[in-house]
Amino acid sequence: MADALNAGRLLRSRLATLRPLGMAFGLVLVVLLFLKQQSMAQLFAGVALFLLGMRYLEDGFRAFTGGALERWLAASTDRLWKSLAFGTVSTALVQSSSLITLLCIAFLSAGLISLTAGIGIVFGANLGTTTGAWLIALVGLKVDLAQVGMPLLVLGVLFERNSAARWRGTGQVLLGIGLLFLGIDLMKAGFDGMQQLFDLSAYRVQGWQGVLLYALLGVLATVLMQSSHATLMITLAALASGQLDYSNALAMAVGANLGTTVTALIAAVGANNAGRQLAAAHILFNLLTAAVALSILPLLAQLVDTLSAWLGIMETAFTLKLALFHTLFNLLGLVLMLPWVPLLVRVLVRLLPPPAEPVNDELAERPRSRALYLDGAARLHADTAVRVLQQELGHLAATSRQVIASALYLPSEFRQDMTREPALGEVLSVPPLAEREDADALYHQHIKGIYADIVDFIGHLDCELLPEQQQALMDVNLAARDLVDAVKAAKHLQTNLRKHVESPRPALREGYRLLREQGRLLLGSQARQESDSLSGAADQQQSADYLDQEQLFRSQFEQRLQQQLRSGELDGWQATSLINDLHYLLEISSNLRAAHDMIYTRAALTAAA
Repeated sequence: MADALNAGRLLRSRLATLRPLGMAFGLVLVVLLFLKQQSMAQLFAGVALFLLGMRYLEDGFRAFTGGALERWLAASTDRLWKSLAFGTVSTALVQSSSLITLLCIAFLSAGLISLTAGIGIVFGANLGTTTGAWLIALVGLKVDLAQVGMPLLVLGVLFERNSAARWRGTGQVLLGIGLLFLGIDLMKAGFDGMQQLFDLSAYRVQGWQGVLLYALLGVLATVLMQSSHATLMITLAALASGQLDYSNALAMAVGANLGTTVTALIAAVGANNAGRQLAAAHILFNLLTAAVALSILPLLAQLVDTLSAWLGIMETAFTLKLALFHTLFNLLGLVLMLPWVPLLVRVLVRLLPPPAEPVNDELAERPRSRALYLDGAARLHADTAVRVLQQELGHLAATSRQVIASALYLPSEFRQDMTREPALGEVLSVPPLAEREDADALYHQHIKGIYADIVDFIGHLDCELLPEQQQALMDVNLAARDLVDAVKAAKHLQTNLRKHVESPRPALREGYRLLREQGRLLLGSQARQESDSLSGAADQQQSADYLDQEQLFRSQFEQRLQQQLRSGELDGWQATSLINDLHYLLEISSNLRAAHDMIYTRAALTAAA
């Protein structure tokens, strides 16, 4: 997984270096188009407004729904047919399969939905995109959309200036719809004006050469614009103006769907395994559907003609027939793929298993630790952001216990399984010098990277937060800080432990053995609490029981030091070292318990309420 993340970062950095050149070339091209060819300029301006409108629409729905869209998704995916229906209906309403797919990836990454549900939503989103073609074919190419879009833009600007999230979201939705309408109107005008310059229909290509050529054009257009919706709108506008042959338009519609596989592939680079599993399912669906559709394209065209006659669609109503073809094409994909979803899930899980912690005995031999659950898609949605952060806190807590156990020179058998109860009378041995690990090095190798990823993730959140979500983020910050402070206290404790763990003075050596024993008891108790998944009240009771035992240990340890000072077994210098390290151990305990309460106990009590 680390290799994939590094490859993703490298690809993004290389693309970033090319971006200024691409922007400069695009700017020169736009200026030349506006100066020389007004029709082409209108066409490209229409595409730009359409893409901008989709961006506003996506942002508006995120802000408008707050956490509601995420909760609807989680509640509507317990069956495959529900997931399929949710993907279809939500994409039809939002008119953005990319937004629904991003939501899906985020929820899958957070463990809120299953891979089966995610596949159902993505498959349904493909069917939901067909509603846009019907809407434009039925209304958009017959009505002056600019007249409808302009008042929507005015209302959208007024609403967006409101500070309340719902009003601002409503304004962004209205702006998005208005820009979509203006973009479609400009695309229509651009293709109409191009007829005076040259006739694209003269370049129609018949036979399989035309099918492959225009399918490739559909792929390229979708990759360039990162939107199959935009490609389909261009295809409909060109078909309505007579600039595109009907048979070529069918192939181009297939290519538009096929082009989204490239988009999914790019999005999967550097994503976590959940995102890659879903991207693989999406790519397989589109590849298989496109391959079958292109191979039987004449038969599908005949079926469209038959259904059109039965539905009362005129033979020359090519835009409506294209919308019907687009729907049949995606229904074909569902018929082909739905029976194989269980098998597909098993194959994807086997080929792309979830991330797992390394199993090396020694922390120093493991690769540098980074966040396991934080995904860029989850940043866009508050509920998923909170969920993955809580999962990452669990990862940080487990790693922190491992580092603390190594700092206390606890045996490797305990570090591999902290839930195991020590045998009665089991003596805590001291590992050989070669097996003792440096706590400061382990902190930089395993703790700092995870903590930095958590801080970076929170700092780049791009979504509206409800009060309870803001509180949850504050809790995450505090819990992560507590875990880091616990590890730092262990670093300080190891400074004296390193010197005195094998001291020739029995009282000093025994004092540090007792501190290590108490540390083992603390770490084991917490590991068992998390492993048992107790209810909030039971978890609190177990924590209270440990706290009583810790108070007894502290009292007995301090009394023992007083007696050893009076008897001369320890001098003042040695006694103060033990007192300081006792307080470091208590600080470790306090921070670990505070983080545990924030991560597990409070969440369990909230869920029970």
